[in-house]
Amino acid sequence: MDKNSSIPLYQQLKEIIYKRIKSGEYAEGEIIPSERELEKTFNISRMTVRQAINQMVSEGSLVREKGRGTFVAKHKIQQRNIRSFSDSVRAKGMVPSTKVLYFNKENASLEVSRNLDLSGEKQVYVIKRIRFANDIPVGIEQVFIPVGYCPNLDSQELEGSLYRLINEKYGISIDFMDNTVEASVTTAEERKLLNTSKSTPVLRITGISYISDRRKFSYEKDIYRADLYSYNVRIFLDKEP
Repeated sequence: MDKNSSIPLYQQLKEIIYKRIKSGEYAEGEIIPSERELEKTFNISRMTVRQAINQMVSEGSLVREKGRGTFVAKHKIQQRNIRSFSDSVRAKGMVPSTKVLYFNKENASLEVSRNLDLSGEKQVYVIKRIRFANDIPVGIEQVFIPVGYCPNLDSQELEGSLYRLINEKYGISIDFMDNTVEASVTTAEERKLLNTSKSTPVLRITGISYISDRRKFSYEKDIYRADLYSYNVRIFLDKEP
């Protein structure tokens, strides 16, 4: 480090850490040297080290874990538009997989009927799945689909992309989705399924998918680990008066 440079020392340290992350010396998900070690290695003050680390944590490059240390942040799976989870995982260079937890035909609940505009005792498929990336549990998805759209749906067919299945088997394509995304905490059951702790942040996403003629196709209630998954949304200016 150049103490005579006009570039602040904390900024120089950040650049060194960034280069080591990029080169793989500090690998994704691995711990970096402690503040004390960095202080001694570069002969700078603890305050300078802390300033650099704090900024990198706030920028999302590093992650602090209480009682453990500071780690290189994992690159998140990014969901864009209505691309399937499987495709999003593959785009990250990882292998997607799915475990079906529950599959049944049931009379639609009031919540499902209201969201899908169903009348009478309409039956829906209730599908609950865990989605994995490289065998790491990333999300829990619960989907409700009116039986009439997908007759003879089989649980074994649900271990891959649902979007691909409905398109290839039933000729149905999703035109758009209305989703609500909220930060949340997990229940004990969700933590067990996702193999997380109480401190792991999650995103809860509820949404309705639409097919041609603005018909509602499915109602979905999902939960994803926010440490591994991000949701990218493009927002357009509403030009209506």
